[in-house]
Amino acid sequence: MEEQKHLSDKITFKVKHLNEYHEIVIDPNDDRYEYKDQHQQIFEQASKLESITGVPSRYTTCANIPRNMNPSDVNNIERYLWCFENQKAFAPDSLLQYDPEDDIFSLNIRDGERFHLISYASYEYSISKRISMCYRLIEERDVPEEGCGGVCQLIRTESFFKRLKDLVNNDDLNAKITQLVQPLFEISSPETHLEAWKILKEFNVLQVFYPSCDWIHSARLAETGDARQNDLYLRTRG
Repeated sequence: MEEQKHLSDKITFKVKHLNEYHEIVIDPNDDRYEYKDQHQQIFEQASKLESITGVPSRYTTCANIPRNMNPSDVNNIERYLWCFENQKAFAPDSLLQYDPEDDIFSLNIRDGERFHLISYASYEYSISKRISMCYRLIEERDVPEEGCGGVCQLIRTESFFKRLKDLVNNDDLNAKITQLVQPLFEISSPETHLEAWKILKEFNVLQVFYPSCDWIHSARLAETGDARQNDLYLRTRG
């Protein structure tokens, strides 16, 4: 028997991407989605992540959203990130099976709550078999006005997001990378994983996956005199 719809009102919240807020509405009565797939509205409906960011939904593997464990008017600190997977990002014969069990209505998001959208890119060999985007929502109250404080300011800039978007949307580059590294990841041994990461390094994508935070390096220099950069790219390439 079909699971009963939630009787609560729609979930309405705002997401800030770069310098602009966007409203997201999750409607429990939208008949286009089965109950277990209601979170797909985040990825697919108009004015949602695809139109906000310019990254096609099929290239977005997941959205990590904090769950408020104490749904009251008191600002509490007991929150855990829940990962919602995008069903349409799963490639045929993907190593990981789509799991629709997480319930987006149990996040206890307050009406009108505001979040900041944080974007990451990675090679998702077990889901999309390509470089894909992943999003994380950070409650606005947890985002400092200056400095990082757990939210890197570097990855929230327009220039860095453009690098992410251009990398994820580059189908020709992704086809080359997938052909070389996917078989190595699927063998899944320490040696083949290391070889796959070496190939990703040769394509100069690791510094986009793991950006060096200027704030972190400045703090390290002030404290220890050591401002080393992570060796994530080949300086002699292109």
